[in-house]
Amino acid sequence: MTAAGPISCQLSNENLWDDAVLADPYPSYRRLRELGPVVWLEQPGLVALPRFAEVRAALADWKTYSSADGVAVADQVNNSMSTSILTSDPPLHDRFRKPLMDQLSVAALGRDGPAIDATAARFAEAVTMAETIDAVADLARPYSLTVVSDLVGLPPDGRDAYPELAERAFNLFGPTGDRLLDGVEALDELQTRTDDACPHLAPGGKGEELCELGMAGSVAAYTWPGIDTTVNALGSAVHLFARHPEQWDLVRADRALIPSAFNEVLRLHAPVQFFTRVTTADLSLGEVRLPARTRVLIMYGSANRDERRFVDPDRFDVTRNPTDQLAFGRGIHLCVGINLARLEAHSLLSHLADRVARFEPAGHPRWMVNNTLHGPATLPVRLVPA
Repeated sequence: MTAAGPISCQLSNENLWDDAVLADPYPSYRRLRELGPVVWLEQPGLVALPRFAEVRAALADWKTYSSADGVAVADQVNNSMSTSILTSDPPLHDRFRKPLMDQLSVAALGRDGPAIDATAARFAEAVTMAETIDAVADLARPYSLTVVSDLVGLPPDGRDAYPELAERAFNLFGPTGDRLLDGVEALDELQTRTDDACPHLAPGGKGEELCELGMAGSVAAYTWPGIDTTVNALGSAVHLFARHPEQWDLVRADRALIPSAFNEVLRLHAPVQFFTRVTTADLSLGEVRLPARTRVLIMYGSANRDERRFVDPDRFDVTRNPTDQLAFGRGIHLCVGINLARLEAHSLLSHLADRVARFEPAGHPRWMVNNTLHGPATLPVRLVPA
């Protein structure tokens, strides 16, 4: 690899971590996809995969694209983070994943479904009592926080701090800078809060179960990615339905479209935009040769809008049902909470469809500026009752 990147690799001066780009990354992604399947980002000096086929293949091949050396952009983070489900490969990865999968499989969540559905109904009913809401602050965030906290058995006191800390902590996966430093600080506080809460977890909850298995550290899988990724997905869903009321009409007319609609939301606005991997062997992608030990940016958010895979990729179509969208990853690192996220979203959308005829924009949304996450930070909407 040369100082300007791999030989034959297209170069780009797009700064994906500029504030404006983080708020609206999709024009930059399109330009990167036009350059080729492998692009060298001059800022911060990193190989990127912006197209669907290469991202999908990389996610499916953990032996070639390893997570064991960290999944952040900055070396300082990768060298300092403790090993976890996110930063490990088999066989160690299996030890972290199995207890969580045992709790979060479709079958295991079956007994939690009625309680989650009741929570969804309660929040849907509450927001319809107000004419105008912030769909993030008044709906997506408190709903996801309540579901996850109840599942884990978190004490009521102190719950409200988790979403903001979790969001800030995701900044540590980006390049060196102030946001990364803030992410490190937030993760330290989040872990301290989670550790402090462990002795006080409600009996019978998933948190207590993990502690009894000697996996207390895995409780953070709920309090960190388990909350904010779903918040972003739900906020993006309301945003899209407010902009495209005809699509909400389709969902209300046929509730069987809800899983398809949620897949389409995830495709258009992946809650996590990228992680990195490290190649374990020399490999060729088209004309570009990547040597072993190359850190590669896996661009979920760009891949999901690749024109080579999705027809008219910027169009929101609840009938598309893109089951191969990559927002939750693929392969052994497929998001362990995917079934919970779907259960939460499907229940809430179903109850909102019973009660809301229209979501109407009531102001301009503000999109979060975060090194890793993507979703509305504030989303004022007017609810037209059904």
